[in-house]
Amino acid sequence: MTLPSFALSHLSQAPARRGACTATRADRPSAWQRLCRAGLGALLVLAGSAQAASDEAAVSPEAPVAPVASIAPVPFTAHYTLVLDGWPDVPITQRVSQSGELYIASMEASIKVASGYEQGRFTLAEGRMLPEGYRSGYRLAGIGKDYNREAPQAGDTRLPDRQSLLVLLSQQVDSQWSEQACLAATPCSLDYLDHKGRQRTLMYEIQGQETRQAAQRTFRTLRIEAWRKHREHKHYRIWLAPRWPGLMVGLDYLDYEDVMDKEGNRNGKVPPRSAHLTLHQLSSARQ
Repeated sequence: MTLPSFALSHLSQAPARRGACTATRADRPSAWQRLCRAGLGALLVLAGSAQAASDEAAVSPEAPVAPVASIAPVPFTAHYTLVLDGWPDVPITQRVSQSGELYIASMEASIKVASGYEQGRFTLAEGRMLPEGYRSGYRLAGIGKDYNREAPQAGDTRLPDRQSLLVLLSQQVDSQWSEQACLAATPCSLDYLDHKGRQRTLMYEIQGQETRQAAQRTFRTLRIEAWRKHREHKHYRIWLAPRWPGLMVGLDYLDYEDVMDKEGNRNGKVPPRSAHLTLHQLSSARQ
């Protein structure tokens, strides 16, 4: 889920250099440029990274469409602050909007000389999410890259992008919680496409229902813990508000490698969070 393990794991291990991303390109080593760029990617996604190390093949057109959604999306604008150890706090804006039958889910963020965005478009047909295009990009000191994906054609893979995945995840977990499904003993999964169109799998378990205060509101939330398949040690503890599919009332990043012993066992330990996301403003017609 929004905050890739690749970027966050590297940033959480970086030495404390608040303001490092504001240095000029001439003053900052190339390694720090990569870290700053990775940090921007961390703002925009739940799993995977705009600077992912692997270069796997594109997905097969045999992949299934997104599963049935249980709660219709509602337009909203949310403002967050991302806090990363040793880095400047980063403002993030998330939007879910609707134009006719088309829904648009997006995030954008910026810090001084760097900026990034990600946007997914989808429609609903008989409760199923159908992707209708995707775009994303980042800039660092005026240099960056953009990614675009048009609406799938007949026979193409019809899986959600990372922003649409956030909406779908919120839609799914409410009904799953009522059925006592996707708990710790039986985690569930959702397939999606990353920025390059590669198939990824998000694993998640529902840990419970909580009432949380944020943005001058009281939210009924479902707390989940999510991780990308094959990256089992990088976890995201997320508080979702099902009344606003896609909205995160809070998020903690946990790296379980920090508490593992030499044999690779966690021994029941939970690591301290090395990054967290806080909701501080929500605008929506739904109350």
